[in-house]
Amino acid sequence: MIFGGMATMKTIVLLLLLFSCSNLAAQDLSNVLLYEQRFFDSDTCCWRKLANTKEYEKAGNMIVSYLKNNKTHTNSQSLQWHAGQMFAKAQNDKQAIFYFKKTYNFLYRLFGGDEGKAWYFYAKGTVAFIKRDKGKLQKMIQKWDKNLPKDRNYDALVQLYENWDKKYLEATE
Repeated sequence: MIFGGMATMKTIVLLLLLFSCSNLAAQDLSNVLLYEQRFFDSDTCCWRKLANTKEYEKAGNMIVSYLKNNKTHTNSQSLQWHAGQMFAKAQNDKQAIFYFKKTYNFLYRLFGGDEGKAWYFYAKGTVAFIKRDKGKLQKMIQKWDKNLPKDRNYDALVQLYENWDKKYLEATE
């Protein structure tokens, strides 16, 4: 009976320890959600730390939580794009496309000047890669090539095209 009591006691202590650790993690997340965006989005914090350890799904979910808790005073387009990238790297294509699509619309192409058009082609081309629509990706590259100066986002689209047979994570490394 003594051994049964010790095993039960160890189980209780273990459960309490696990509960307190998970509670601490939840508490840490709630603190992170209060950070100013410039700190939350910095290279040494938060979702980027998770991404650096290849915890892409967690990083994407952290960004989504941050967006939900900070509806004002955030550059939501930037964070939605990064959420899309994290979900794409985690091969959660549905979520990736959902967040990527929140960053552009046809008005960028019509009224956004060169910068807006470039963003439209980049975002739409990236979504085409995730959707496995090679023709659409090629079309976005060709339109950009014809009308706009090339930049690193153009190069990223070309890299996706040249690495068509790879997953997003591999194609972007």
